Amino acid sequence: MSMMASRSFLSRNSHAKSSTFTQGGDNPRLPISQAHSISPSETQRTSRSSSSSKLLRRILAIRPRSSDASPFDHKGNLGLNLLFEPSEPLIEYVFVHGLGGGSVKTWCAEPDPSYYWPKEWLPKHIAFRNVRIHSFGYNADFLEKGHPHTDIYDFSQALLQALRNSQYFAENPIVFVAHSMGGLVVKQAYLIARQDPSCHELASRIHGMVFLATPHRGSDLASTLNNVLRISVARSPRAYVSSLERSSDALNRINDAFRHHQNDLKLYSFFETQETSIGPGVSSLIVRKESATLGYLGEQVALLNANHRGVCKFQEPSDSNYLTLLDCFSMINTSIMKRLSVNNDENSRIQMQKIENYLDTSGLPTDDLKDLEDVRIAGSCKWLSNRHSFQGWMDASASAPNKLFWVSANPGTGKSVLSSYVINTLEDCNRNTSYFFFRHGDKLRSTLASCLRSIAFQMAFRSVLIRSRLLSLIERGVRFDKDNAKAIWRKVFESSILKSEFSQTQYWVIDALDECADITQIFSIFAKLEPHVPIKVFMTSRRTQDIVGGFDQLQQVPGVAQAIHEEISFNDTKEDIWLYLEGNKRKIHLGNDQQKYNCLKRILEKSQGCFLWVRLILDELDTVWTSKLIEQVLDEVPQEMDMVYRRAVDIMSSKPAHAKAIAKAILVWTVCAITPMTLLELQAALELDIGMTVEDPENALSSLCAQLIYVDKRGRVLMVHLTAKAFLLDTSLDVEFTICPILGHQRLARVCLQFLTSDEMKPPRIRRSTRAFTRPSQKSPFITYACVHFSEHIQRTTSNNQIIVPLLYDFFSKNVFVWIEHVASSGSLDVLNQTANSLKDYFRRQTKYFPVLGEQSQFLEGWIVDLNRLVAKFGNNLIGLPSSIHWIIPSFCPASSSVAKVFGNPARRIQICGITDNGWDDRLACIDSQESQAYAVACGEAFFAVGFSHFVQLYHVSTCQEWRRLEHGSQVRHLIFGRMGDQLVSGGRRDLKLWDLEQNSLKWHFRTEHDILSLSYTDKESAIIAALRNNSISKWSLQTGEVLEELEWPSLFDDEGQFRRPPLLTAFSSDQSLLAISYRGRPITIWDLESDDVHGLIGRENQDLTLLALGTNTSPVSLVFNTEESSPLIAAAYEDGDLCLFDYEELKLVKLVEANALIVACSPDGKTLATGNSVGIVELFEFETLQLLYRINSVDYGIRALSFTSDGTRLLDVRGTQCNVWGPALASGIAHKDDASITSAPSDYRAVGISYDENTVSTMSLDESGDFFFAGYSDGSVCVHSVSDGRQRKILYRHVYQISVILMIWAQEGKLLVTADAAGRFIAYTLKPDESDGWHIEQRLLDVGGDVQNRVAIRQILLNPSNELLLISTLRADIVWDLSRKSVVSKYQFDQRGSSYWVNNPLNKDERLLFEAEGVSFWDWRFSFKKDIEATKRLDPDSISPAMAGVKNVIQAFEGKKMAVEYVRPHGETSTVSTLLFHNEDFAGDSDRLHPCPGFSKIEQDILHVIGSYKSRLVFIDKNLWVCSLQLQRGRIDAYRYAKHFFMPADWFSQRRNLNTGITKKGDILYVRTEEIAVIKNGLQYEEDVKEIKTSLL
Repeated sequence: MSMMASRSFLSRNSHAKSSTFTQGGDNPRLPISQAHSISPSETQRTSRSSSSSKLLRRILAIRPRSSDASPFDHKGNLGLNLLFEPSEPLIEYVFVHGLGGGSVKTWCAEPDPSYYWPKEWLPKHIAFRNVRIHSFGYNADFLEKGHPHTDIYDFSQALLQALRNSQYFAENPIVFVAHSMGGLVVKQAYLIARQDPSCHELASRIHGMVFLATPHRGSDLASTLNNVLRISVARSPRAYVSSLERSSDALNRINDAFRHHQNDLKLYSFFETQETSIGPGVSSLIVRKESATLGYLGEQVALLNANHRGVCKFQEPSDSNYLTLLDCFSMINTSIMKRLSVNNDENSRIQMQKIENYLDTSGLPTDDLKDLEDVRIAGSCKWLSNRHSFQGWMDASASAPNKLFWVSANPGTGKSVLSSYVINTLEDCNRNTSYFFFRHGDKLRSTLASCLRSIAFQMAFRSVLIRSRLLSLIERGVRFDKDNAKAIWRKVFESSILKSEFSQTQYWVIDALDECADITQIFSIFAKLEPHVPIKVFMTSRRTQDIVGGFDQLQQVPGVAQAIHEEISFNDTKEDIWLYLEGNKRKIHLGNDQQKYNCLKRILEKSQGCFLWVRLILDELDTVWTSKLIEQVLDEVPQEMDMVYRRAVDIMSSKPAHAKAIAKAILVWTVCAITPMTLLELQAALELDIGMTVEDPENALSSLCAQLIYVDKRGRVLMVHLTAKAFLLDTSLDVEFTICPILGHQRLARVCLQFLTSDEMKPPRIRRSTRAFTRPSQKSPFITYACVHFSEHIQRTTSNNQIIVPLLYDFFSKNVFVWIEHVASSGSLDVLNQTANSLKDYFRRQTKYFPVLGEQSQFLEGWIVDLNRLVAKFGNNLIGLPSSIHWIIPSFCPASSSVAKVFGNPARRIQICGITDNGWDDRLACIDSQESQAYAVACGEAFFAVGFSHFVQLYHVSTCQEWRRLEHGSQVRHLIFGRMGDQLVSGGRRDLKLWDLEQNSLKWHFRTEHDILSLSYTDKESAIIAALRNNSISKWSLQTGEVLEELEWPSLFDDEGQFRRPPLLTAFSSDQSLLAISYRGRPITIWDLESDDVHGLIGRENQDLTLLALGTNTSPVSLVFNTEESSPLIAAAYEDGDLCLFDYEELKLVKLVEANALIVACSPDGKTLATGNSVGIVELFEFETLQLLYRINSVDYGIRALSFTSDGTRLLDVRGTQCNVWGPALASGIAHKDDASITSAPSDYRAVGISYDENTVSTMSLDESGDFFFAGYSDGSVCVHSVSDGRQRKILYRHVYQISVILMIWAQEGKLLVTADAAGRFIAYTLKPDESDGWHIEQRLLDVGGDVQNRVAIRQILLNPSNELLLISTLRADIVWDLSRKSVVSKYQFDQRGSSYWVNNPLNKDERLLFEAEGVSFWDWRFSFKKDIEATKRLDPDSISPAMAGVKNVIQAFEGKKMAVEYVRPHGETSTVSTLLFHNEDFAGDSDRLHPCPGFSKIEQDILHVIGSYKSRLVFIDKNLWVCSLQLQRGRIDAYRYAKHFFMPADWFSQRRNLNTGITKKGDILYVRTEEIAVIKNGLQYEEDVKEIKTSLL
């Protein structure tokens, strides 16, 4: 093919200004800089590339050469070598050397690692942000002895096999860069891959090949080389050299095959243009152009101004040949990324959206960066890049240990602009960069917590590994307080992000550190950065005492490298200020350039390095138009900023009164705003505040406020500088516009409340429609600010007046639901908790001025409680459907709550009756195994674990729903979670099991010879440590499972002799440095594990503790260290109930109280101590003082264990077979002893969470009128209830006292009620209607004691359609009774049967059907055997899942046309795993297969529990706890109308293991809640998320 057909690739050598491709010489040039558009700031990177290249050269220049470091293997290793791995690899590059080369040698101009450009230079270019780089080495050294027969095919096979065996080449596109003979090796490897079926997938991902002087048609010098080798004594010709000869068979075969398979490849060929010296005075082109190019259509060709060796090695990054290749690589990568983005962008967007919501950030902070980039003048800030200290800090090599770089300067000297320059520089060098700009006064940008969350988001954005780790946190439900920096660092960074194996150094740029509200915490974080973690931090700030002290303290921390410090001087910024002045000289209105120059020089000299002063001067000069006024400004404006601000105030004071009023209002709003307001927000606020609309607000701001305020590019209104804000807040200054912050916040709070009580926030009329509630589309710009921040303004104002209370009362009495809806629509409910806390603080302060709170204040205090409860009980529901606050949630709140009072009780809204109103329930959940005793409890981030007799059950912290069961095999006495909640250790008497919860697997099983007393993870969670009853400690490695250490502690008591009594209990301190040991009749021993020595003895006796007699009653039964390491306290509960607090540093008793405590636990923050006793009472104390905060009284089981949730908002106890979950209102106030509501805990105080009525509802059945229902109780009584109020009307009859009634069936036609109890007794009565009580007994038909059933428990009872026959199904037999004859008709015995369910055959009244997991069988009512074997129908195998182990319930649905069958898991008859629908007609016919109805496959997996059938609907509870219905469409067999109606509170489900529900003829839903039955009225009238389900859609 003619070379004219190939594409030309214009070299940088021939076109120095730009490097571009042309196609056939006709198409327009496409600059490479247009190809990669990754972030907004990258559009400016082209102009910065040359400076970045210079910086790269300087960094390389200061590195130690190879002679100073470890030996450098210049030739390189054979096989694949990983050179660079980015955070998110999406492309693979493989460099393949040629004849006589090596995997390093070929690409190095000098025997020095800094010249190894594929490893050292390419990764620093932005085009390689997502490129993983490899080299491949093979033995092509023709000067070595041996291997004369190895050829190109062998090398190609080795390359292909290396790719197949590598973990890196599984999914990404591949690009080869090959020099000389390496190109032939690559081509042959590609051909082999195309021909091998097992390699087709790999071959399809080879995107392109870049050939550097590859002899596609051979070289004239190959035969010469072989001749030389042939005559050499020590060497022989090489087969691969022969393949390089012109027209060799090997080349012909490769070229002939390659041209048939190259169409899918992007091919780039570069040829040499300079001769290579091959001997003294002899030089030649090794590979000529016609051999170095293929001539294929689409091939892109370019020259390189180099010889054969120089086309692949370069002296510096600015080498024109290197830049030519770089442009080629950039174009390749851009085309690949465009193709990948089509597939990956949506998935990545969804993932990042999840992470953004989880971290509660607002995405990348690119707007902040863009604002500063726009301000920075091109060419400024370069002085920093010239500093060797900065170049060394930027160097990511191991030889550059400095992690911290601090730049300090005076206010207004351009520190933030300098930070933007550093960010740009790092990104230009392709460094993984995250950044944050602190801004004082902006709530969202002034805290360390906000900074850490933003940095975590940015790291996830740039790294797929970190992204996956954060997604794992989300999936596991790991929670943290978004405002707690320590918690974020511990849970998000230490336990997740920093555990990643970083392939690159991570760079953080933190600007304005002095504007951080909690600055001291950042230094504690820096101190924890371990040396091996590749994170470097650049910071700017003023030189404050806190920051200087923080860096000084860091120097004292072992292993922390000293921070680099640079101070910005006037000489540093002088050139930058001049550039700024030059760029803004248009603001000086002088016609003479020399005059302008002189003016600028004068400004520069007066600036003293302060950019802010220069900016303000220029802004003022822009308003004057004569030389005289310009001179006046320059003379009058002082150099000190405070004087500048005072002059601005004087200018504002000279304006008319109305202008001053507007200016004052603008300044108050800007200074006191919680977060910067937008121009539109401020305009709306001013209209409410001063009753005037400020037209053209942007210009009005600058005109009225004398340049103290400006509007940034995002429309935010900001103070010109932090120092200007400080000036206005300085009340010691006698200026007219001084702002009192307390009065300012009161003013803003009043305006916010004025808006919140306006008609715009008026609640809607409630609808009962299929449409969700929607708000008007046109909203005030002020709505979000007012909703989010009103309470914070209240918290920051004074409480010594009653100005705010009436406004608050008006708001919470009228529009509060609209406010809650708006907050929930944001996806976070933090504002509700924040509001509750702010109001709590406000009213606590108000009691100092108004000891007796008025009616309005008491009403508002009720809302403080309610807001916390709404978040706790309905948080997920509110976020999922914000409008539910109007029409669902209030119905489930206590009638005495403020929510219910505001909601009222309209007749047509959802109503709940039948349950006692005891106020908010402190017990969020009661989980009862009903079978196994509970012994231990522990809480992780997302789950809590309860240890039972032989297994561990895990539950979700947020919903208390079951998650997973772990079989331990013995009684579980100990449970501890790993810090991240992804590991759990369960301990029995003498064994430990480590569970990997992410993988759902058992990782290790350790056994001991002695009883385990206590467990703990070591500090780094690399090992488990246990204290044993033989006075010893054992430690196991979590990596290898090996025993790391066994340590025995000696006795301190001389009177024991040779016999050492075993310890009763032990407890580890939170940092595992101390162990507290309790012996019977002995004081508590504190053992120092670090020094392996006794720390001391503590006890409640006032005498020498070493002399106590053995019989002294000093035995603690529970110990706990304070979890706060800085607090040297330990609490002990003694056998006689005393609760003691000790200082283990001073070895003294701090306090003793009589608390009857037998179990103690400490909250995660160390502030609260929880105790439990033998009669079920839980008490909460302030840890440091033992002041009682809260008491939960209960006559119940003794408490065996206590545990706080990781965030401290909930408390769990285990007692008997139960686990109780308490809070969060209980827990939210436990650390605040000054709260008025909890300052005392009277002895008769009762929390409403514990049930005092032991008589619970055990079964239920409805009559068909819809007016009454029957209930069986655990005390053996059978009662009739009214649906109208849910209350019991009368007791009909009783079984044996305290023998629970477990089954009940009602036959309306025969007015027949049959009940059965747990002892096997069953009774049948006929009833008569009763006008007052519904029903009363008429006649007893049958009463059979349990002895007839051989005391075997009854599983089900069933009446035949005529109500003549009664089936009693037990665990071992099915017995049919004739009720009229009172005799047994038939009896069928069996050995074992799984969970099954009997129903009447709807098509044959003489048959009953037995549903089992495998199918259904047909039985005659009067015979004790199956009707016939052929009548058994097996369930379609495609419909069976392994989880379907039995049948829980079968319901006639859709007006008797279909049956709904609930299937359950093994060992759990209460948990529905799947629900299938069957046509009634399917139970007739000759088919032996039972096929479920189509169009139901997706819904069936979502059903948690079927409630029943109502008219043509199947009503059920889905797994999100919504009551839903499925209505069969008229005239269509398998088309349904699917609707959600309302959700039910999660705690209703956690309090019962067996769900017992029903639905009346009138659509009222009944739900059994322990001892009461809730009746939910009007629920089905509301519909949400209605859709049609068709067979074709599923």
